[in-house]
Amino acid sequence: MKRFIGSLIVAPLLLLTACGPTSPRPLPVHKSLYLGKPYMKFVMDNGPSYRDEKLPDGSTIHYWRSDFGNLIAVATGRDDSGEDYCELALRTNPEKTVERIQILQESLRCNGVLK
Repeated sequence: MKRFIGSLIVAPLLLLTACGPTSPRPLPVHKSLYLGKPYMKFVMDNGPSYRDEKLPDGSTIHYWRSDFGNLIAVATGRDDSGEDYCELALRTNPEKTVERIQILQESLRCNGVLK
């Protein structure tokens, strides 16, 4: 009887852990005003990246978040780290043209950023 009661307690706990949130996978962006354009256009519109990773082939991945260096947020005193949030990885070629954009995390905010 003790084993049966123990199973009744453990089984639901196992189900809860199996159904927990998974880490989001990067989502590729196939249409954006910034694809094929100079990376500086994105920076002028949205603010600087928080980290850049130079790759061996000369390309760079720029990591950008809506709550870091966003010029509009700084000017208006708005903190975008809450509900409306967007984190992107923009890959540029050696000429600094945006070749690929991936959404790393988002709420509703990324649609407005990517246009």
